[in-house]
Amino acid sequence: MRRADQLLLLGVGLMVPVVLHGQNSPPSSLSCWEGRAHTSFQSRQEKTPVMKSTGGFAYAEIFAEASAISESGQFCKNKADLFYSKTGSDYKLVYEKDGLEDQGVSMRVLGWSHSGNQLLVELTVWGYDSEADPTKSALLFDANQAQVKELPLSDAFERILGKDCEFDSTLIGWGANDNVLVRVTKTPSTSRYEQTFCVERPTVYSFNLQNGSMQKGGK
Repeated sequence: MRRADQLLLLGVGLMVPVVLHGQNSPPSSLSCWEGRAHTSFQSRQEKTPVMKSTGGFAYAEIFAEASAISESGQFCKNKADLFYSKTGSDYKLVYEKDGLEDQGVSMRVLGWSHSGNQLLVELTVWGYDSEADPTKSALLFDANQAQVKELPLSDAFERILGKDCEFDSTLIGWGANDNVLVRVTKTPSTSRYEQTFCVERPTVYSFNLQNGSMQKGGK
């Protein structure tokens, strides 16, 4: 995650039309390239384990679509879908994210809340041949309302860390009282722009779904 005024720019990314390999892909995310030298190029599909609770069943599917425009141009575009079923059969698509050309998308399903009615999902978007860093979003699926919304974590962090603070964040899962736990770390140094750091060591924060507040510690 970058400072608030850079999030929209990094979310889209600066993409180059010819891709040799997924050089900026997040670890463990699905790509059209495989193998130690990234020489195996083809479309791929991956399904996450099914998450079960009293609120129902859910899983995600990620697709990496390979296409070759010319002998020297290999392109990969991702898509991520979230499926839900109340009974464990007859799953329905409740959320989908289509990447742009040469854009990767991955989805990590972290699990249901203690109440069993809310599902936490982390969505990551990156450019396959881009200098822009991957961007992450926290999604919340409400089984009672059958709706998915994005949690305003960036706004909550800005209120306590400041607008110019730069950091990386990763969802951990659920804390007490169905708060959302987020791990924040310092971003790597770069010469592409002037950086303003405010996080020196990994720190866990807790996001309150009821009032939108963020506080330090896994409470």
